Amino acid sequence: MTVAGGTPPAPARSIWGPLGRDFGIRLASALVLFGIALVVVWFGGWAFAAWIAAACALMAFEWERMTQQPADALGVAIAAMSIAGAAALSVLQLYPGAFCAVGIGALASFVYAQVKGRHRRWAFALPIYLGVPAIALIWLRGLPEGWITTLWFLFVVWATDSWAMISGRIFKGPLMAPHISPKKTWSGFFGGTLGAIGIGSIFASVAGRIPDAAMIGLMIAVALVGQAGDVLESAIKRRFQAKDAGAVIPGHGGFLDRMDSLLAATLLMAAVKLAWPDFPFGGAMP
Repeated sequence: MTVAGGTPPAPARSIWGPLGRDFGIRLASALVLFGIALVVVWFGGWAFAAWIAAACALMAFEWERMTQQPADALGVAIAAMSIAGAAALSVLQLYPGAFCAVGIGALASFVYAQVKGRHRRWAFALPIYLGVPAIALIWLRGLPEGWITTLWFLFVVWATDSWAMISGRIFKGPLMAPHISPKKTWSGFFGGTLGAIGIGSIFASVAGRIPDAAMIGLMIAVALVGQAGDVLESAIKRRFQAKDAGAVIPGHGGFLDRMDSLLAATLLMAAVKLAWPDFPFGGAMP
């Protein structure tokens, strides 16, 4: 439709301004996921492990569809079952068995891909890419103070993702890696890092832990590693010419698109807790 003189009408202005037309649906989807996460983290144990296993099964399908065209149901099942087994063993605190389950899944995925003439390296990587962070996250939640540690960690990761998106859309500016991700900006990078520090500090203060230099350093490290994980997944998508890993979350894309930063940051958080058990939260908490 055009106005007089053949000029197309100006597009309607979004109520969200520079945040974009899709910000409302993104916000609604994020709040739903946020609520589910709070519930399962609170319950912990089998409920938390089941949530992680279900999320990993969905991400395994998205990975398979992205890297193995067309997707193969048995290829997805091999990875998903090995991760579910690892999650169950982790709840039982049988961590050597959990890592063995991931290793067996990776080997079985490799052999199946070899037999079917598919991408062997990507099949081998799938159970490891998802399974090791899954074990680490269940281990974190199972610690005496695991519920508060896990919630604080998730808040820091979510704040990084959210404020990186908001800052990038408002301030725009130079791209971080235009050949890998055409939307990630330096303003988003710094905004996400500052958001992680701000939200993480507020959460810690409410929980009775005054942020110090060490905690701020950890929040910065989580933000940096999480954003590196985001860039890594973007590189994989570019490798296979995929815009998004999926479309299951309205306004966000796939589960893999939303969990990529969490997968990377979980490894860092677990390493920190192994080296420093009482940091950032220590002692048995209710």
